Amino acid sequence: MLQVGRQQLRRPEKFFQLIRQTSTKRNWLKPDGIETDLRIYNCVAKRNVPFILNNQYFVTWYTCGPTVYDSCHLGHASCYVKLDILQRILRHHFNLNIVSAMNITDIDDKIIAKSENLGKDWRDVARFYEAEFWTDLKKLNVLEPNVKARVTDHIPKIINYIERIIKKRMAYVGDDNSVYMDVKSVKNYGKLQNISLDEQNAEEQLEKGIKKSPMDFALWKARKTGPTFPSPWGDGRPAWHIECSTLAGMIFGDNLHIHAGGIDLRFPHHENEECQSCVYHDNKQWVNYWLHTGHLSMKGESQKMSNSLKNTITVKDMLKKYSGDDFRMACALSHYRNSMDYSDELMEMAKSNLNKFKGFRTDCLAYLSGKKTAVGLDDSAIFENLKFAQSHIDSSIKDDFNTARSITTLMDQISSISRCINAQPGSEVQTASSLDAVAAVSNYVSFILQSFGFAFVTGQEHELNTTTEQFDLNALLDDILNTRKSIREKAVADKNDHLFEICDDLRKCLLQNGIDIRDHSKGSSWTFTKRSIEQEK
Repeated sequence: MLQVGRQQLRRPEKFFQLIRQTSTKRNWLKPDGIETDLRIYNCVAKRNVPFILNNQYFVTWYTCGPTVYDSCHLGHASCYVKLDILQRILRHHFNLNIVSAMNITDIDDKIIAKSENLGKDWRDVARFYEAEFWTDLKKLNVLEPNVKARVTDHIPKIINYIERIIKKRMAYVGDDNSVYMDVKSVKNYGKLQNISLDEQNAEEQLEKGIKKSPMDFALWKARKTGPTFPSPWGDGRPAWHIECSTLAGMIFGDNLHIHAGGIDLRFPHHENEECQSCVYHDNKQWVNYWLHTGHLSMKGESQKMSNSLKNTITVKDMLKKYSGDDFRMACALSHYRNSMDYSDELMEMAKSNLNKFKGFRTDCLAYLSGKKTAVGLDDSAIFENLKFAQSHIDSSIKDDFNTARSITTLMDQISSISRCINAQPGSEVQTASSLDAVAAVSNYVSFILQSFGFAFVTGQEHELNTTTEQFDLNALLDDILNTRKSIREKAVADKNDHLFEICDDLRKCLLQNGIDIRDHSKGSSWTFTKRSIEQEK
């Protein structure tokens, strides 16, 4: 067991040496079950390890949720979008049933401070920003978890969780009536990340006598003012780390397949979660796979985007200029574990790539419907390239979800076909043999992009309100009616029956889609209707 004394604190190099010596013994425990071809980076093993299913029916996934005291910014969004891509890949590419859960931290010093500044009840503040959070995720096409758990809804369970750890003599009540984890009593602490220690701060904490060791972390924080909850140790509030351990354990039990969050959560949050959960459940490994996404920073800044640094861009502000799919493409072009430097240059590059895929989709539809011809298509070459792309993308995805390499392969796949479809037709005679090849590539590209969660593939882009402005149906129909009016006026002036037929055809088309056009002496109006074209006949 690692011992930390005053002399060791004054000689931190000795302390770090002891940490390194003990850390080598804290290995990842390979789960029992079916080994898949997917390999995921494991921060305990410090390498890619096989993804093993110890349950053939579903995979459990817990994501650390937000502390709801302010609007969601792009640093948060990049984490949730990247994790959404990974979840969708597991569902679509590997056909796995992902059962997901997320906590909402709805009691916190920052929430209380915000409520005092606004002069509102802390509960109202938390509910407002929680609702805004889910709205932002929906606009980014991030799927909601199966289970949402607010901290304040489960205070008794958190208290019971802490009591069990105390009974095991792995936690104690400090001099300030807060409850602390006795880290020195835990043999496998420090498995996720090497531990650093601020020597001066550690000395101050020991001198005050609040905790036994500077490494001990809070499970319950005693509070005398502000919102508090009764407990056996006095009024207070749950500490941050215990929330996720309790809620994830409540939902998934003594073992989790996947636990995810930003890289900044690896230590101390996830380290402390793993520590207290192993103690509570009497096991050596609570989480089999920890997934951590890289930071998002503003280009030219070394620090991550953070509310405390006041260098944030909200999701709402980003969506005024770019779409949710644009941002998703930027995330997919970066490996999920890598950091991202946000800039207009990055977003314009992502937007350009996205437009190329949209253009390819449009070209294929036009070619397959006979609206476009193509020059120089070779179906055997197309199928050979498709075979290579499928193999390369499959290996890329199985290599710790390498979406960036997959996107590059897709771009290479579509470029030659787009050039052939958009080439000026000459004397070449096209045959139907290329239709199936083009359709096969179009289907595969759509499948991969859909498995990455791009909304435009399924026609959801407008539904998510990710355009630069709110879609205005009234304005669109007014423009259509004005154009139709101009055509009718031209028909009357020229006595052109064909133009009248065009106006009638447009009216029937709109009626088929539930829009009834009514002509009047000074213009036209419209209304929603349930009538069909058959009723018009």
